[in-house]
Amino acid sequence: MASAADIGGGARRRARPGARDVDPPVRPVQPVPAAVRLTPAMLLALQAFDTAFRLGSFKAASAALHLTPSAVSHRIGTLERKLGEALFVRKHRQVQPTPAGEALAAATARAFAELARVAAPAEAVAGHRRLRLTALPFFASDWLMPRVARFMSAHPDIELVIQTASRHADLDSEAFDAAVRVGDGDWPGLVAMRLMDIRATPVATDDLVRQLKLRRPADLAHATLIHVTTFPLAWPMWLEKAGVPGLTPRHAVWVDGFGAAMQLAEQGAGVAMGLEPLIAGRERRGMLCRPLSVSQPTGSYWLVHRKDDAGHPGLRMLKRWLQAEIAADG
Repeated sequence: MASAADIGGGARRRARPGARDVDPPVRPVQPVPAAVRLTPAMLLALQAFDTAFRLGSFKAASAALHLTPSAVSHRIGTLERKLGEALFVRKHRQVQPTPAGEALAAATARAFAELARVAAPAEAVAGHRRLRLTALPFFASDWLMPRVARFMSAHPDIELVIQTASRHADLDSEAFDAAVRVGDGDWPGLVAMRLMDIRATPVATDDLVRQLKLRRPADLAHATLIHVTTFPLAWPMWLEKAGVPGLTPRHAVWVDGFGAAMQLAEQGAGVAMGLEPLIAGRERRGMLCRPLSVSQPTGSYWLVHRKDDAGHPGLRMLKRWLQAEIAADG
């Protein structure tokens, strides 16, 4: 679609490579018959024509519109038949507009420019009402999702888009307004707001704790330890902190995320490494317990965003809401 920068003065002829400086006579476009007035197909044909005129070829227009060259040619051919006018002279690898094409291009330039002008504020408003957040899966499933209905209720005008990923999203190249990350808060070029500190501690079902008689870290030698591939040092770090760095468990199983580890632990399959405070909900529901008091600091969760997005209304609302929810958790 043409933008204001493409127009170059409304009805004035737009320059193309190799064009002469002298404008040819431009005659008015004949009124469009009622039978071909602006149907969806007609609008698509006009878009194809306008793009081909600006770019000088059907091939370039097809690339810009994500169509095949034959589709662009078909749309323009349909438009020519409807209007009863040839709009282009087809040449090898390029097209030359006819006088009728020149006149129609002046009209489409004005029309598409006005559409772009009117739509721009609406698009900006829609963008500010949509908040795109990427979060680590365990944080999203165990902390954010149980609470997000309250955010939606408090801010019904915000369209929240949440995507989970085990890796940190690149906010410079990916279409997110903010991200929840784990680390120390030092990400150059980004604004970071600390959400909560994380501590790793073993969790298991009450039945398994009684069965294994887990009272001391050394008792884990009789257990199956559930490891997480995205945090392979969780158990070694905790065992060293607990004073049993060389402990060898009875069995070990590996899964690809903390959510899967919690599910296995809830089934009594072994002892998993839980993350405080995210495991609080499972503890309250009696699904898991903490049999040992030792916990290992493992960083913090942070909300990060680009400096340029600090004024995003939805982002400001999310930050205030997160702070209030965390404060309510104590």
